[in-house]
Amino acid sequence: MSLGIAFEGCAGRAAFHVGVVEALQEIGVEPAYVAGASSGSIVAAFLASGRQNTMTADWLAATGARVLRPEMILRGQWPWRMSDIVGEVLERAFGDLRLPELPLPVAIPVTLIERGQRRRRVLTRDDDERLVDAVLGSCFVPGPYSTTVRVQGRIAFDGAWLLRTPVDAAFSLGATRVLAVLGHARGRLKAGYPFGTDVPVPVHTRLLYPTSDLDLGGYDTDGGRVRAAIANGRETLMRFVDSNREWMTQSS
Repeated sequence: MSLGIAFEGCAGRAAFHVGVVEALQEIGVEPAYVAGASSGSIVAAFLASGRQNTMTADWLAATGARVLRPEMILRGQWPWRMSDIVGEVLERAFGDLRLPELPLPVAIPVTLIERGQRRRRVLTRDDDERLVDAVLGSCFVPGPYSTTVRVQGRIAFDGAWLLRTPVDAAFSLGATRVLAVLGHARGRLKAGYPFGTDVPVPVHTRLLYPTSDLDLGGYDTDGGRVRAAIANGRETLMRFVDSNREWMTQSS
């Protein structure tokens, strides 16, 4: 099989991606390659490591957590807690697992700053990095996240900063067709942040996205809204497969 899946970086709206993976498991479709930027890298990591069976439970384990805790300032600590919240989930799921040990080819972009310029660096199984560090580096946005990760001696920033959905990385791994999973109802590939510009959809790429905006904020941990986003992803994938089953399951 040469199907690749690329997950958009869309902060907490990546709960939609979790539902997509649930549905893929249910219909028995397994991608051969997986890529994810920023929060999309979390979902990609679960798929690439073969731990997708625990992903929903691990994702929901973080619901209800307080992302912003102003009282921490009085203790001399940073009040935003995303590094702790996401880091605890990742450490519990992956521990010291390293990228070369993953059973499935994976691509996790990070952004490095060199000579004042932003450079996109895609981490794969060729890079001897801890999976947890690769994902936290791809998720790192100064402010909500407080713990930095270094790649090639430089602090890694948000992997979706330059290109939000790493479709190109999935093709580079070897995919011949790619399903791009987006967390926004706009249904377009985007480059740049915060406003971004539209990116042409590559040949042999299909887009999957919510039909209406998710009722879920970027750093929203409300359990009900997270579950609704997961359900939306699952239902959307099932509808997509109804009309794209041959494309999803073809062997070449």
